[in-house]
Amino acid sequence: MQTKWLDRTKRFAANRLSRDTYIGLHLTVTFIVAAGAIWLSSALLEAVLDNATLVRLDVAAAEWMHAHVTPKGTAVSHWISKVGGPRSMGLIAVLGGLELLRRRRKTLLIAWVAAFAGGGMLEKTLKVLVHRTRPMFNTSSPDEQSLSFPSGHSMMCFIGVAMVVYVLTIPGQVGGIRRSILIGLAASFVLLVGISRVYLGAHFPSDVLGGFAFGAGWVSICVGVRGIVKHRFHRRSPARAATRMTQNEAVSLSPK
Repeated sequence: MQTKWLDRTKRFAANRLSRDTYIGLHLTVTFIVAAGAIWLSSALLEAVLDNATLVRLDVAAAEWMHAHVTPKGTAVSHWISKVGGPRSMGLIAVLGGLELLRRRRKTLLIAWVAAFAGGGMLEKTLKVLVHRTRPMFNTSSPDEQSLSFPSGHSMMCFIGVAMVVYVLTIPGQVGGIRRSILIGLAASFVLLVGISRVYLGAHFPSDVLGGFAFGAGWVSICVGVRGIVKHRFHRRSPARAATRMTQNEAVSLSPK
């Protein structure tokens, strides 16, 4: 009995770490990332609401950053923040959605819409629930004077860039060293957007980290669910084809 249980466990682990199917290693990594992101998000949320050590560190970091701000750094940060802002991500969402619709990538389109629309709603809901005020050094425009946690720029930029990378790399259009370069550039850009929000005094560091964590968790869930649906569709396709072939043979053999 114990030997059978051990064999089943080994087969299960091998299937979860297999590179041959999407349901294997890729989906396993996706859900591990989702679990880690959800854990980090919960820990940050609890720490912010507790209003203790993390908040003191946030205030100290904001004060240190404000003391080292320069006009040139502010101008560069404003530009980075604008490029990686919600409006830019909204434009990417619309253009990307239209392209996926044109290519008839149904499951990918649903995941795409869920990531952007669901992420936007999640970000706004979290801001209302946490109700954290912005840092006192906030220099952002009047239309960005909303609540602070999580950083909307950081969260939506993470979601937008991550989904673009996912769409480009999963179909195999970009692989090898080019894939690594693409992921590295994407991660660097998202990180720069987060740093720019702290530099401008628009957010505390934990707001940015929270945006990244919630964004990573939500993208992982959308991608993971899409992977499961895609896997089930592929499993059913051969069965449907076999059924259709049997029906055609039955028709051809029937007396006329």
